[in-house]
Amino acid sequence: MRVLIISSPVETHFLPLLPVVRALAGAGHEVLVTGQPDITGPAAGAGLATVTVGDPFHAFDLRRGNRPAGLRPIEVTGRPPARQIDGAAQMWRNHAPYVLPDYLETARDWGADLVLSDHMDYTGAVVGAVLGIPSVWHRWGVNPTSTFMLGQTRMWLGPLCARLGLATVPVPDLVLDPAPPALADTQAPPARPVRPEPHTGDGTPWAYTAPPGRRVAVALGGHTLDLGGAPLLRRVVDALAAAGQVEAVVSAAPGHRDEVGALPEGMTYTSRTAPGLLFPGADLVVHHGGAGSTLGAAALGVPQLVLPQLGDAFVAGDRVAAAGAGITLDNAEAQNSGDRVAEALTALLTGAAYRDAAGRLRAETAAMPSAAETVPVLEQLAARQGVKA
Repeated sequence: MRVLIISSPVETHFLPLLPVVRALAGAGHEVLVTGQPDITGPAAGAGLATVTVGDPFHAFDLRRGNRPAGLRPIEVTGRPPARQIDGAAQMWRNHAPYVLPDYLETARDWGADLVLSDHMDYTGAVVGAVLGIPSVWHRWGVNPTSTFMLGQTRMWLGPLCARLGLATVPVPDLVLDPAPPALADTQAPPARPVRPEPHTGDGTPWAYTAPPGRRVAVALGGHTLDLGGAPLLRRVVDALAAAGQVEAVVSAAPGHRDEVGALPEGMTYTSRTAPGLLFPGADLVVHHGGAGSTLGAAALGVPQLVLPQLGDAFVAGDRVAAAGAGITLDNAEAQNSGDRVAEALTALLTGAAYRDAAGRLRAETAAMPSAAETVPVLEQLAARQGVKA
C-alpha cells in the first residue's frame, strides 16, 4: 500500500502524524510526504521520502503581525474569543486551492492508495475523492475544528470541488484523534482514538539528578520567545528559584538567552525542544499550550502549568485545568504577576491532587490504541476500495 502524507505547512501540525507514518513504514507500506518546505524539511530529517511543493509558507509571519515592540500577543489583544480561535480553519481553507493541483499530480504520478493528512489540511479528502482512494484526517491537538466551522469551510470549498467534477465537498473516510478522553473535545465530530507519542527528535532524554518532587521542564516554545516572551520566561525561572531546591531544564535558543539572563543555581539552558527529551522524569512542565507539549505531558503523567499566548493554546490550557492535571494562567495580568506565577508553581509542585489527575491522564493515554494498532484499520480502509494492502 502506498500512503501519501499531506500536512498544512507548520512543523508542529506534521509531527503528531509521525507515529502513524512510522508504523505504516514499519508494517512494510510505502509512505511519501508532500508539502511545502516547512514540512518536507522536517520529514526528510526524520528519514522519510518527500516531494516538495512551492515555497516556504512562513506561518510564523501570520503570528508575528504588527505588534507594538516588547509586547506579547496576549498583552495586545487578550484571550481571543472562541469563534476567532475556531476561525483559524478559514486560513487553511484559503490555502487549499494553491497547493491542491500539485498534490493531485503527485498522488496520481506516485499511484497513492490512501491519503493521510492533518485536520487543518483540506486537500487530503479532495485528493482522495478525485482519485477514488480513501482519505484520513489526523488531529494534532485538543481543539479540533468545530462542526460549525467545518460546515463553513466545506461551503466555501464547494466551487473548487465542483470544478474537479465532485458533486459535494468530500469528508475523510476516517478521523484519528490523539487526545485522551479527559482532554478530547466532546463537541467535535466522532473520531477513532490513536495514542499520542511525545516527539523525541534526535538525542537522549534529559538526565535529571534532583530527587523526585522538584524537577521541572520549562518549554515555552520558540515562537513564544520570538513574540516577546523573554520577560515571561525570566518571571518563571525567578519564581522557581524562590521556591527553592528546584532543578530545572530551560528550553531557549541561544539567541534569546542574553535577553532572559543568567539562570539561577540548579537551572540549565538547553536548545532541545522535543517533549520526549525534556519531559520524562520531570515533576512539572511549564509550557505555552502547544499540542505536542500538552499531549506529551499527558502521556507521561506530568502536571502542567500552561501559559498560553495564541489561538488554540488557550483551549489546551482550559482542558488541562478542567481535568485537574494542571493550572492555566490565560490572561496577561496573571502571567505578568510574579506572585501569581509563583503561587501556581508551588501549588503544582506540592499538590498531590494534580499529580493524581496527571496520572489518570497517563493511564487514559496508555489505554488508547497505538499507532501500530491503527495500521490494520487503514489497511482495511484501502481494501474496501479495492487496493491491495
